[in-house]
Amino acid sequence: MATDIPSPGPQGSAVPAPPNPALPPADAAAAVDPPQNPTALRLFLIFSQLGLSSFGGGVSAWVHRAFVEHRGWIGEKDFAAMLAICRVLPGTNVANLAVLIGQRSRGLAGAAAALLGLLLGPTLLVIAIAAAYRRVAGATLLHALFGGAAAAAVGLLIVMAIRSEMRSGNGRTGWLVLAGTFVVVGVLRVPLVPAVLCLVPVSVLLTRRATAKAGGEAPDE
Repeated sequence: MATDIPSPGPQGSAVPAPPNPALPPADAAAAVDPPQNPTALRLFLIFSQLGLSSFGGGVSAWVHRAFVEHRGWIGEKDFAAMLAICRVLPGTNVANLAVLIGQRSRGLAGAAAALLGLLLGPTLLVIAIAAAYRRVAGATLLHALFGGAAAAAVGLLIVMAIRSEMRSGNGRTGWLVLAGTFVVVGVLRVPLVPAVLCLVPVSVLLTRRATAKAGGEAPDE
């Protein structure tokens, strides 16, 4: 019975046999942990860095920068939806956001790693600062440092909101809701719960009408 013998190549070397489909590809190990699913350890390290470097608040803006802008692990609309959910749930927004991102990436282990990374470093740092605060409580430089960090955090939140709206593709409807939220919360000082109860239905109605208009359909009343 004849057997297939590989024909010689240009310089007498045998032509390599076709790959066996039963064998895994060479980069199969890389596919086990794609960029969208970082390991629990990496989530812990990223949120530790965010927690320790985010002075003056505005941590959610740094989370947006780390996961949406720099790494692209979360889409703009997905991040906006997650942040909206975190704002209406009890507890701090950034802690809720860390749990959602961790759970989305690595399930329960990822949620625990992200939350622990976010809280552990800052907690230890605050304890150390509180122990030494009495010695420098009256220092003018310290108050200026905290005030500057808080102002930078506010500016970063504003930039995050503007960039998110520019990339969301909501058009004039999104800008209208963004401006209305700024007036209601920032200028009129309406409490969070009444503001959410008023703005969410308006936002949903305007978005629904804009979507129906773009699709050439009349919105249902």
